[in-house]
Amino acid sequence: MAEIMQSELAGLPAGERAAKWQQTTVTIRLRFDFGDLGKSVPLLDGEVSTTLDAVCQRCLEACSLPLKTTLRYLLMPLDADAIEYKDYEIWELAEKTIRLIEIVEEALIMAMPLPALHRSADECGPLAKELSPAATKMALPFAGLKAQLDESK
Repeated sequence: MAEIMQSELAGLPAGERAAKWQQTTVTIRLRFDFGDLGKSVPLLDGEVSTTLDAVCQRCLEACSLPLKTTLRYLLMPLDADAIEYKDYEIWELAEKTIRLIEIVEEALIMAMPLPALHRSADECGPLAKELSPAATKMALPFAGLKAQLDESK
């Protein structure tokens, strides 16, 4: 994940880059239990939260993205018979040991929004403010399709 963030931030002018983006605090709370009576299927519950420095896709300036995600995994070997456990996703293990940092990193990557944006357009820099309101509206090519279909009947 660090490589992704580093390449993203490298495009910013030197004065706008977050100097210590790699030292951002990540708060992790994990709890383990078992999902079966034989205690052979571990459960992982937890929360991960942090703030990532990114490049806003609206104004192309630095922005901070608060991320928070919940972990609810049933840790199972690849060859195990699938079982269902309410509200848990299956995390398949290729080996008998796990590296928790990989699970946490994957959860944070999945929690990232597709376009990194400031919380509101008011926080964006001058590039976004130069866009006309018409340019920021989403094209809806099928908006009138239902009305046209109704007319053709």
